[in-house]
Amino acid sequence: MAAAVASDSNFLKMAKYTFYNINRKNRTYPANNNMYSSECKSQLLDDHENITLIVNRRTTVRQAPKRWAILRCKWQKKLAITLTLLSVCVLIIFAYTDLLFRNKLFSVFLSGRFNNSPNDDKLQTRHSVTEQTVQSSSNNILKPVHYLLNYSSVQVNLSTHLKSYKSDYNIFVIYTKENYRLNMKFDLFAHSLFKHTNAQLHLHIITDKDSEISALDILQRQIKRFRRILVYTMYDVQLCSKSIQDIATKLSPYFSSAPNSYYSDSLFFLSLGLHRIADVSLNRAVLLDCDIVFRSDVRLLFEEFDRFLPDQLFGLAPELTPVYRHILYRYRVRFPKSNFGNPYYPMQLIKNNENILVPKRVHERHGYPGLNSGVVLMLFHRIRDSKAYIDALTEHEVHRLVAKYSFKGHLGDQDFFTLLGYEYPNLIYRLDCIWNRQLCTWWKDHGYSDIFDAYFRCEGVIKMYHGNCNTRIPE
Repeated sequence: MAAAVASDSNFLKMAKYTFYNINRKNRTYPANNNMYSSECKSQLLDDHENITLIVNRRTTVRQAPKRWAILRCKWQKKLAITLTLLSVCVLIIFAYTDLLFRNKLFSVFLSGRFNNSPNDDKLQTRHSVTEQTVQSSSNNILKPVHYLLNYSSVQVNLSTHLKSYKSDYNIFVIYTKENYRLNMKFDLFAHSLFKHTNAQLHLHIITDKDSEISALDILQRQIKRFRRILVYTMYDVQLCSKSIQDIATKLSPYFSSAPNSYYSDSLFFLSLGLHRIADVSLNRAVLLDCDIVFRSDVRLLFEEFDRFLPDQLFGLAPELTPVYRHILYRYRVRFPKSNFGNPYYPMQLIKNNENILVPKRVHERHGYPGLNSGVVLMLFHRIRDSKAYIDALTEHEVHRLVAKYSFKGHLGDQDFFTLLGYEYPNLIYRLDCIWNRQLCTWWKDHGYSDIFDAYFRCEGVIKMYHGNCNTRIPE
């Protein structure tokens, strides 16, 4: 009983003390009471700070720290975005440009720029100067240097190897004023050449300094792929142009569309004076366009030289478009029975069982559609000694031929070969179209769709495609 009373008394004291504290907190003091004034103010400030701290902890949201503080200004953001876009553009351009173009960019910062010989570490080549120089129209202005490209890293003694490496397969190609499209054409040209032959080739490249590195890079890549050994000779295009400048000057007014046109360059008359540029030791060679793609061994093409008659100097395939029918319209009006400008494989229209006119193929080859200079076979020793050919290149004879056939061409050496083959047929060997299967169809969409197929026909197994007019080569 006594313990219960004691506990109740303690409870009352605690309750009274608590009530006293609460009442004390809520008590108001007079303003003039200095004894309690300072204590009350400090207590109220402490309580206010505690309450404020609790409220801030519960109600405020912690803000994330600001990042990219450097981009707070608008001009800084614009600068960063611009630099990012420029970097992306540079990367895209760099990814889509050829490795050869990148090498040119990097070579600006390198001291060991490609001089007269390739980089040994990159191309694994050796070179030596030949004893004979190339003859020009007036003096010896070209000194060709023979190079050896080896697919392996094994060092080759070029001076010894060249004596045993005598090639009868001399191929000339013009690779100058390089651009992306020309680069792709030459790469496909080299790929198809090495793919279909293992003959000992001697490639003669007429190029400029800006295109030389690109050509060598393509050749090196392809010979490594097909494990070949190649001897090649580089010719400076400017020196080559000077050596045939007299020929180009006489022919340009008649076989160029305009003074500054694509075919007005002296390069497009190079085949007519290539015998001046080639070494005197060369007897025969083939000049090919870069857009040629092989489908057979190039040795089969060189076998066509064995079929030349004694007076024949050049070998060219027929033109497979009606371009010379268009050029010779004045002459054909005066001589309607002429076969000059007719298709190589003529076609006739006959009625079928349904009384509808359909073309009938005639295998008689009597048309002369002109010649195409994408593939030119040349016997240099005959050309140098041919009085008929030298006379045909005189200004008087060129003017006579042009006036006789009312001819105004625009295709460079091809126009002259066409006139030469018609006026002097004994000088030209007619190469079959399977060795120069042209693919250009431009004239089909420009007024000759009704007769285009008669010109475009080429019967037989195609040995070489000619992707002229930037036409895609069949797979």
